[in-house]
Amino acid sequence: MDSSVIRQFAAALSQPDAILSDAGDLAARGRDYWGFGGVPGVAVRPVSRAEVISVLRIAAAHHIPVVTRGGASNCSAGMMAAPDRVMLDMSAMNRVLAIDPEGRTARVEAGVINADLQKDLVGYGLCFSPDPVSAPLSTIGGNIIENAGGPHALKYGVTYNHIHEIEVVLADGSVVNLSADDAGPDLLGVIIGSEGTLGIVTEATVALRPIAPVTHSLMGSFASAHDAADAVADIIRTGTVPAALEWLDRAGIAGLQAFTDTGYPTDVDAIVLVDVDGTVEEVERDAATVEKVLRRNAVEVRVATDDEAREKLWYGRLHAPDAVVRSGHDYFIGDVTVPRNRIPEMQEAIQRAAARHTDGLLFIAVAGHAGDGDLHPISFFDSTNPKAASALEAANNEIIDAALDLGGTLTGEHGVGTEKRQFMTKRFTPVEIAAQRAVKRVFDPTGLLNPGVLLPDLSPDEPSLASFEATVGATLSRHRDQASVKDEPAPAATTSDTQIDLNAANLSLTVGADVRLDDLAAHLTEQHMACAAIPADPDGRSVGALIAAASGAERRAVRNNLLGLRVVLADGGAPARFGGETMKDVAGYDLKRLFIGAGGAFGEIVSATFKVNCLPVV
Repeated sequence: MDSSVIRQFAAALSQPDAILSDAGDLAARGRDYWGFGGVPGVAVRPVSRAEVISVLRIAAAHHIPVVTRGGASNCSAGMMAAPDRVMLDMSAMNRVLAIDPEGRTARVEAGVINADLQKDLVGYGLCFSPDPVSAPLSTIGGNIIENAGGPHALKYGVTYNHIHEIEVVLADGSVVNLSADDAGPDLLGVIIGSEGTLGIVTEATVALRPIAPVTHSLMGSFASAHDAADAVADIIRTGTVPAALEWLDRAGIAGLQAFTDTGYPTDVDAIVLVDVDGTVEEVERDAATVEKVLRRNAVEVRVATDDEAREKLWYGRLHAPDAVVRSGHDYFIGDVTVPRNRIPEMQEAIQRAAARHTDGLLFIAVAGHAGDGDLHPISFFDSTNPKAASALEAANNEIIDAALDLGGTLTGEHGVGTEKRQFMTKRFTPVEIAAQRAVKRVFDPTGLLNPGVLLPDLSPDEPSLASFEATVGATLSRHRDQASVKDEPAPAATTSDTQIDLNAANLSLTVGADVRLDDLAAHLTEQHMACAAIPADPDGRSVGALIAAASGAERRAVRNNLLGLRVVLADGGAPARFGGETMKDVAGYDLKRLFIGAGGAFGEIVSATFKVNCLPVV
């Protein structure tokens, strides 16, 4: 990189160690925990929002691409440095700015490590719910741009559910503040999970919750994956919501045992790990319910009620990434999510792929979050085997295809990065990709932020969505200027959708936009189910009207329980689907969020998919 540009970056930064230009330092900073990446032309370490703004303005003036680095724990090769790029290392912006125990919030800089924040919160009896296995490495900013989950997302939700407000610096150096309570389209929800391609998160106000006073852990070992999946479904069907519900298959158990002593049985097809937490009374009740369900078909059940026993029970699952790295094998970590009732079929598809490609793969182990349907197939191979590369590619393609065929998605929590860009056209239609590309152009017109990540190469099949793009631009301008922008009227309805499709095994509900809320509530009650997004006072409204005009408490309920939308865009009546039935989905920009509170400005809502829950058995 030109030395004069490096001098400009140095002049904009206050700390003497803020510029890294040594070849060894750059090589180390340019790669993530898993070894993917490259060597940037220069790395900069700002210590304030003002310095981030200065760096981005200099980069924009010289048309230099910017790659952001947090804890470098990303699992989708999403941090791709190169000699013509500047690496924006956020690790020095690591201050916890304020903790409000009464309001249960914390204001933090983006470079704060997740585990460090958790340590600071323990004294207040509070925690930040997102707990990815990468917590000792990952930053809060990284959690936000990846929409991180973790084992306890089943009960407490993913990062999206715990962010009140963020401060974002855009590619031109302008600053916007986005809140969960903003009126109109949910731009905060679009930034969350955007993989650093739309803006640089510099600060966040996060929601906290009390640490549960009691936690018990249970493990069921099963002779077949179907028995394990049935147990997962049966636990949820009781109305009990475990804090965590994890999965390891036979290959995963054996693979981990070869690298570290997990203590897990090696003669079963799957194990299910369960956490229940709450008060003493709640945990006694829920643990008894879970244990009863596990004992129906499990060949062994273990119960851990103290910290030492719980740590032993969870050790293998939580240290799986370390075991993978220490294995000495080459490996590839996958990430697919399916509706939770399709887990056995997905498990079988993964092992069929492994069996088909034994000429190039050693084995495929599967770990994952059974309660969310999120599975991580880990393919082990020997890179000196000339057949390994083609076998790995073929197996991965087959696994992705199987997940999509089962109503799943490309990635539940790792992100698209560069590793899954080529699969985006399998999940999304040209219209849906065009809508995402329009969002990218609005936020980052010159394409300088994290180029080559998330979006596939431009295709001539992608239509122009001029109206959609203009509306996104007007929405962003409102936040830039803090001025009112009048929403466009909703287009005339082209369909009348009154379907109600309840998937009780997956705890999801797909419902036509024209269904009346009171009719929907009555239907769910008959099925002994409930949906938190349905307001107590339906007031004669439809599902579509609720989403399009959501505000206040109703907006928060819709935000936290909406899984997917089918829509007709204002541009030429183009149909599109954003999200789906999966509990976790970080494939592409989360554009369903734009339709919340948008008043029909982006198009017509045709149907919506929500989370539901079983009413407790009395």
